[in-house]
Amino acid sequence: MPPQSEGSSLRISYSGVRGIFGESLTLPVAAQFAEAFARLANEHFPDPVVIIGRDTRPSGDELLPAVIAGLTRRPCLLLDVGVVPSPTVQVAMAELGAQAAIIITASHNPAQWNGFKFLIGPHHIVLDGEQTRHLFALSRTAGAGAKHAVPLQPAARHAVTDRHRAALDAHLRRVLRHVDAGAIRARRFKVAVDSCRGAGEEVTAQLLQELGCQVTPVRAERDSEPIPVNLGALCAAVTDSACDLGIAQDLDADRLALVSEKGEAIGEECTLAFAVDHLLHRFADSSPVVVKNSSTSRMIDDLCAAQGVELRVAKVGEVNLSLTMIELVERGQTVFGGEGNGGVIYPPVCYGRDSLIGIALVLEYVAARGEPLSELRDRLPQYHMVKAKLQGLPADRVEEALARVRRLFAGQAMSEFDGLKVTFADGTWCQVRASNTEPILRVIVESPRADARDRLLRQVETEITPLLSP
Repeated sequence: MPPQSEGSSLRISYSGVRGIFGESLTLPVAAQFAEAFARLANEHFPDPVVIIGRDTRPSGDELLPAVIAGLTRRPCLLLDVGVVPSPTVQVAMAELGAQAAIIITASHNPAQWNGFKFLIGPHHIVLDGEQTRHLFALSRTAGAGAKHAVPLQPAARHAVTDRHRAALDAHLRRVLRHVDAGAIRARRFKVAVDSCRGAGEEVTAQLLQELGCQVTPVRAERDSEPIPVNLGALCAAVTDSACDLGIAQDLDADRLALVSEKGEAIGEECTLAFAVDHLLHRFADSSPVVVKNSSTSRMIDDLCAAQGVELRVAKVGEVNLSLTMIELVERGQTVFGGEGNGGVIYPPVCYGRDSLIGIALVLEYVAARGEPLSELRDRLPQYHMVKAKLQGLPADRVEEALARVRRLFAGQAMSEFDGLKVTFADGTWCQVRASNTEPILRVIVESPRADARDRLLRQVETEITPLLSP
């Protein structure tokens, strides 16, 4: 696992750096990591072009000058794409000739958090484990003599070029190139959209307009994570406006959740299942390979098995999916997949989670099938999943927690490929792992039966709860 900072809520992982703004994540810390990243980029690319993007967290406006200040301590050319989805930055890197990028975002984390995603060429993906460790080492020596005097504006020679419109247009072009826009327009879908007042709001409206959809905007105040408990306003808007479906994003718009025409939040796992089912049929003659992570639903396994298609499983962390897909694409194979948290990855657009291509693929899927979303959901393999977060487990007790789970299920099939995963004869499985992005222990249970799911979760929580701090 990539290093974590000592004694603070600053999280350093495959997903970048995240912390509570004004506490572990301060302006000097921002400048320090930005300088470290500029040093890393210069090691790979002399005088690199670096893109800066951000989501709509208010602290992003305060962090931006510090990030620019840190970057400009090293040679680089800066392009500011403004408030855009994280995948838009990845597309813009390719389209605008950038070798590196920083996105000021904490993705799905709560509002008091912010952070940075660091992207590097040539494939425009987040840093891998080795690069993350190197960035962390560079950050320890960055900012010497500047920790208490972070300049808030770059020098004139480091003027930042505004490429906001160019970035959005490039992303829209790529998405529209890979779906049958005419077929979607012919359906004249009514869609309710909850972008969490985030980075996806502007470009999602433009995409849906291009696809001939009638849009009902939902500007709800909610937590960033697009899970069912946070989507009450969207569910109500779908039924009140007689929409065909509702779509929800997180603040940096790399994740997509769906609401059926009945106003039911059907869960993020279904987003990836719809996209995979659709693409499996589109590329039935191409021997595609599907890539998912170890925490994603068995729905994907079943869909691949039904089509006789190879499935690859990667560790949790977007970069692990990206690297697996890059390897397969370079072998000439057709590849797609993603994460069950609503993160669809379609390499012809970019190697990162992308809610925009997810939206377009789902609309194309519904148009092609001619059935409402609720019926398409019922046609998927049926499983019951729960995702729990256990707060207050000290880092030095994670191994003890895993040992308790091992003893609890001794004799069952187990894997330590990614955390601890226990699989039972009926297809039920349970995974326990420390989060890369939050100070929590994640417990995921999935089963063909809801009662088995609930019972298994209770057993795991009973074992681990005594280890949690009050």
